[in-house]
Order: sequence, then C-alpha cells, then structure tokens
Amino acid sequence: MNNRIFLIGYMGSGKSTVSSILSEKTGFPCIDMDQEIESAEGMPIRKIFMKYGEHEFRNKESELLDKLCHVTGAVDLLAGEATGEAKVLNKVSKYEAFGQIEGGLIVSCGGGVILDDLNRTILNQQCTIFLEADPKTLFQRVNGDENRPFAFMDVQNENERLQKFLSLYQKREALYREAAAITVQTDGKSPQEIADEIVHLIK
Repeated sequence: MNNRIFLIGYMGSGKSTVSSILSEKTGFPCIDMDQEIESAEGMPIRKIFMKYGEHEFRNKESELLDKLCHVTGAVDLLAGEATGEAKVLNKVSKYEAFGQIEGGLIVSCGGGVILDDLNRTILNQQCTIFLEADPKTLFQRVNGDENRPFAFMDVQNENERLQKFLSLYQKREALYREAAAITVQTDGKSPQEIADEIVHLIK
C-alpha cells in the first residue's frame, strides 16, 4: 500500500470526510491542508483571501504541500524560470515541521491546489486520488456555506451562483485529472464506500 495518499477534488467532494475514514482504516495520520493553513495563519481561509489575496494563499498552500511531499529544495528546480517570488521561501517557515513527518499519511488537499503548475507536478509524483462527482450535486452540498472563500458564494441569485460554480468546475476538471494517478467516481456512494474502494485500489 502507498504510504502517502493525497485526495483532491472540487469543493464538496468529501475529501475531508473520506480522508478521516481512510486514516482510521490505514492507521495513518490525517492532515487537512486547509485546516493546517488556517491554524498556522490564525484565521479562516476566507479571511486569508480577503486580507492577503488568493496569490498569497496559494503560496502558503504550495509551501505546505512541498513539506508534506518531502520534496523540499526541489521547488526552485521544478519552477525553472520562476524569479523573484519563490513558491517556497528559503527559510524556516510555519510549515517546517510538516517536512519532518515520517511514514504513512493521508492528506486532504484544498480544492484549488491544482491551479498551480508546480503543485500538479508534485501531486502527479504521489499517490494522488481525484474524488469525482457531478458538479450539480457538489453545488447542493456547499450552497449557502459562508465559510467557502470563493466569490460565487457572494452572488445572491441562486441560478447565477450555480452557473458560476459550474463554470469554475469546468475550468478545473482537467487539472484534477492531470494531477491524479487515480480517479474515483463518488456519485451515489457513501464516504465509507468511497474509502473502501480507495483502500482496494491502492493495495
């Protein structure tokens, strides 16, 4: 069994719930990247977006992913022409301790982690699993959740909000597939069933 499993997918796909069940099944610790960033920064992700902007949040996300994958030091090499704004700072950071974790790990990634080219490169080298679901089902799960940081949640008209949600999903779907080694269809399945399927696939 792969000892580092990364779950990716659009918001509402059940990454956090499934990762917790996988943790129980495998005995591996579970890390939710969004929760760890919130803890390190002392504020919800929505406020991080508002205070620092999405670019800075994505930098923090890349930094944490880098540590969790034990590829520290490879970022500048992989980034190639990147200059000025390094994806991962060359100094001790709030996420340094994550680079010291040994052994198995279940990681629930944020929905937008795949927007960064480097992140997709890193994830593609791991046991990364895309939790796929019908986007309209996902919308029903997250609609009205004020903790979601994305701008479409501020759209008052529900139909317009749905269309914006679907448009964003369409832009990201190919990126999830690019980053993942395995795709698991989750429609009509309970989190327990999804976790069981993943355990079977990665044996």
